[in-house]
Amino acid sequence: MNPLHQTISGHVVPAMLQHAINSGLDPELLLQEAGIPSYWLEDTSGRLLPLQFANLMRALWRCSNDEFMGFSAEPSRVGTFPLMMHSVLSADTLGQALSQGAHFYRVLTDSISLRLTEHDGIAEFELRLREPERDPGHVLTETILLCWYRLACWLINRRILLTDTHFSYPPPPHEAEYHQLYPCPHHFNQDRTALHFDARVLALPVTRSRDELKVLIRELPLGFFIKPVFQGSLSHRVRSRLVQGGMADLPSLDVVAGELFMTGRTLRRQLLVEGTRYQEIKDELRREHAMALLREPQTSINAVARDIGFREAAVFIKAFKHWTGMTPGDYRAHWQAQRQLARATS
Repeated sequence: MNPLHQTISGHVVPAMLQHAINSGLDPELLLQEAGIPSYWLEDTSGRLLPLQFANLMRALWRCSNDEFMGFSAEPSRVGTFPLMMHSVLSADTLGQALSQGAHFYRVLTDSISLRLTEHDGIAEFELRLREPERDPGHVLTETILLCWYRLACWLINRRILLTDTHFSYPPPPHEAEYHQLYPCPHHFNQDRTALHFDARVLALPVTRSRDELKVLIRELPLGFFIKPVFQGSLSHRVRSRLVQGGMADLPSLDVVAGELFMTGRTLRRQLLVEGTRYQEIKDELRREHAMALLREPQTSINAVARDIGFREAAVFIKAFKHWTGMTPGDYRAHWQAQRQLARATS
C-alpha cells in the first residue's frame, strides 16, 4: 500500500495529544516518535501524511494500551480491533460480517455501541459513544467510522458508495475534511451518528483471505487512512494511463477522457462517484514521484520540481508543503534520519 493517497488536517494533532498531556506524557516525544515536527503543537495549518497520523496513533497506543486513545469511558486494549477482524473474516456476506463485528463490541464494552439496520433499501451503520463529551474534537468518532467503512470496502474488495451520513453534533470547524473521509452529503445536528448505503451491498460475499488480513493487520492503522484504489475502478484506469508518461507533462482531463471513449464531463462525474477528482489523481502521482526523488540525496530540489512539472522550485515547495505539511528539505531530512535509525537498530 502507498501511504500517499490523501493528507489529513493538522487540527488532529493537539486533539489526539489532549489525553496524553493530561496524563503527564511528553507530547514532543510522541511527535518525535511519529515523525511530526514539534511546531505542530502550535501551528496546525499544515497537513499530515497518513503515515505520520498512523505513527502518532501507534505512539499513543504504545503509551496507553488503549485503541480508543482516552476518548472513551473505558479503554480498549490494543489488539482488540485486529481480533474482531479475524472473527468476521469467516462471515459469508458483508452484512453478516458487520453484524458480527458490532456484536463483538457489544459483548466487549458499553463505551461504544455499533448497530447495523436496514430501512427501505438503505443500510445504516450507527455509532454511539456512551460519553460523547470525552470526544469533543470528534477524533474517536471520525476514526471509528472511517475504519469500519474502509474495512467494509476491504472485505468485499470494492468501493461502497455512501448515500449520506448523519452526525449527532453541529458542523465542526474542519467540516471540509468530511468530504475526503466520507464522499457523500453530510447532515449534522441529527439524532444519531451513522453511515448510510445501498442495502444490496450487504449481500455481497466476503472475498478476502487470512493471508491478506495478516498483511492489513501488520500495517494497522495505516491501511485505513489511505484512500483505496480498487483494481478495475475508473480512478485506477486513469492512474494507470497517467503513469505511462512522465510527470512533467501530464495530459488534460479531456485528453484522458477521449482515450477512455467518454466525454470530459462524464469522466469528471464518474470520478466524483468514486470519491475522487482528476486533479486529485494528478496531485497524488506528482506527490508520490516527488517523494521518491527526494529520497535520493543527489537529486536537487530544482531537479525534483522540474521532473514533476513545476517551472519554479518555489511553487513546488509551496505545493509540497500543502500536500504533506513539510517542505521538501524537511521531508528529505526526516527520511534520511529514519533510514539511519532503521540501520542502527537492525
